[in-house]
Amino acid sequence: MRLFVAGSAKDEISPSYIQASSMLLERVANIDDVHLVFGGYHRGIMAIAYDEFKKNSKKVIAVSDMVFQESLKELDADTSIVAENTVERFQKLYENSDCILFLPGGIGTYSELFSAIEENKNNPHPKKIILYNYDYFYTPMIKELYHLHQEGFIDDVPASYMIIESREDKIIELIEEMK
Repeated sequence: MRLFVAGSAKDEISPSYIQASSMLLERVANIDDVHLVFGGYHRGIMAIAYDEFKKNSKKVIAVSDMVFQESLKELDADTSIVAENTVERFQKLYENSDCILFLPGGIGTYSELFSAIEENKNNPHPKKIILYNYDYFYTPMIKELYHLHQEGFIDDVPASYMIIESREDKIIELIEEMK
């Protein structure tokens, strides 16, 4: 199973997010037959994901856009894909994954999350989206989505198109079910 892991590519974030993501990724990388698809940047939570999967001899697919393609040279990925732009980059990440796990992140991670939700809406074979809501990181965004639903701007409640989970054990269980 190919798991697209999305999360911050910044090193200067709160250590609690780094630690929680690191603990989860260590466990995820130990699940048999689960391999990594990621944005191809060796910084922040993305570096932790890459390092954990490589440490466990898992296959890694790294996807970058042309602007950051030099970052792929630092990696020993099994497959490296260079996209023309960030829109195509997301499409390649989505196409090469079976399931998507969102860890704390910034604008890029949010962009990937909303793109995954929209892609799933229009796809006859949607991917499972798991949102790691560690320390209520995504709660403000989830509340906004529920508000948009209540006001009629979106048809479905967020829980209908993604799994919102804050428990590490439950995320491991969900990923193991996908294999």
